[in-house]
Amino acid sequence: MTSFSRKLGLVEKWMALGHDVGGGLIVNVVYMEGILTPGIVKQALKLVQHRHPMLQVYIVESDNGLYFQSQEITEIPLQVIYKQDENEAIKVAEKELHTKFAAGKNPLCRLTLLYSEQHQNTCEMIITFHHGIVDGISCMRFIDDLLVYCQQINDGEDIYYIEPLDFLAPIENLINYNILTQNKIENYQVTNEQPTPPPQLIIEHQASANERFTRMLPRMLSQEKTKILIEKCKQEKTTVHGAICAAMLFTAAKLLSIDKQINLSYGLPVNLRKYCDPEITDQNLGCFISVLVFNQLVEYNTIFWDLARECKSKIHDSLINGVHITLLQQSKLRDFDRDIVINFMLGKENTMGRNNIFSISNRGKFKFRYKSDKLKVKELYFATPNHIGGDCFWLGVLTLNEQLFCNFIYVEPIISEKTAQLFADDVITVIEKVCINQNSTLTILSQSVTQN
Repeated sequence: MTSFSRKLGLVEKWMALGHDVGGGLIVNVVYMEGILTPGIVKQALKLVQHRHPMLQVYIVESDNGLYFQSQEITEIPLQVIYKQDENEAIKVAEKELHTKFAAGKNPLCRLTLLYSEQHQNTCEMIITFHHGIVDGISCMRFIDDLLVYCQQINDGEDIYYIEPLDFLAPIENLINYNILTQNKIENYQVTNEQPTPPPQLIIEHQASANERFTRMLPRMLSQEKTKILIEKCKQEKTTVHGAICAAMLFTAAKLLSIDKQINLSYGLPVNLRKYCDPEITDQNLGCFISVLVFNQLVEYNTIFWDLARECKSKIHDSLINGVHITLLQQSKLRDFDRDIVINFMLGKENTMGRNNIFSISNRGKFKFRYKSDKLKVKELYFATPNHIGGDCFWLGVLTLNEQLFCNFIYVEPIISEKTAQLFADDVITVIEKVCINQNSTLTILSQSVTQN
């Protein structure tokens, strides 16, 4: 493999410094059906690593900053575990969320295979990345490429050559900033809105950073209910993401027991690939994201689908207005150090590092390229660590095999397992119920969910 080097960009540096204090990771949990041996996976990992430059780098610190280096990089490590119980994959994934990448000439990716002695034709893959080298789309591309190579190896195909991709510049150097002037419209936030109270948070217990632990609660909708949700969103002229935002807002408001109205804030990452010139394709691995944050007033008589449409509209207007690109452009004009990242992630002591009521990372609808009856992805969940800093709840969403997969993330003991389980179950229940009731309000849904 060719050696290469460059300085970390703004987003990459942010993730690297976040990793140093206990964050900056992405963990993917893939439930597989079919025969997938460690030997086949190990061969496929070599091919994927050869194709993607970001899998060939480690991070070094010099006098003038952090750099990606590739010289003498080792192979992506593969660990094999024979699990003792059926829930072990989630336990391993939670542990991965708290395990940094060691310094040295090691790739910023690792993979664990879990097997069961009772079920020989199933396994789980736990794939952990340093967030500085991937975003959500990159994770899906990695999994897709890996399974394509596994299928080819399993079928006995000879793979003579893998074409390596180019090592791209940092995202801030690839963005077409002229988009801001070409598409700029009046910012929807610049209106004569009435003053609102500070956004509410959910903090049940206080704990220092080293006492917090990120937990995962996977949930899913059936294919039938997912199809109903998609059709209902089309009828209501909103998106699945807008509906999920509304369900999270309703559930948080119910959990906080609002009397009349409440102000909540939430965020989401934004894919920047299509704003680059030339556009970055989904083939490339890298961290090509910015963020958006919104305040939302929720009242007891708010109609769910009105709120879902408002969430969709706010996101759309922010994207058209280039808020996410402006954020990156403004960051380009200033440097930041570890203290800035630590202060942001930890936040004020009284908020336990919590920034918003929730954040949603939605990878959208995905279809794998590989086609094999011998190997199938049955479920897929993903997570990022939130124990150092983050939101009260974090949700990873993906539509795969015509099913909606959700992974709710919370931090103990800031939020108890009982409260988190209630929150996750209520969000799913709200989504199911609004698909059959057009004019559900927060009050009606709260009573309905409580009765269940």
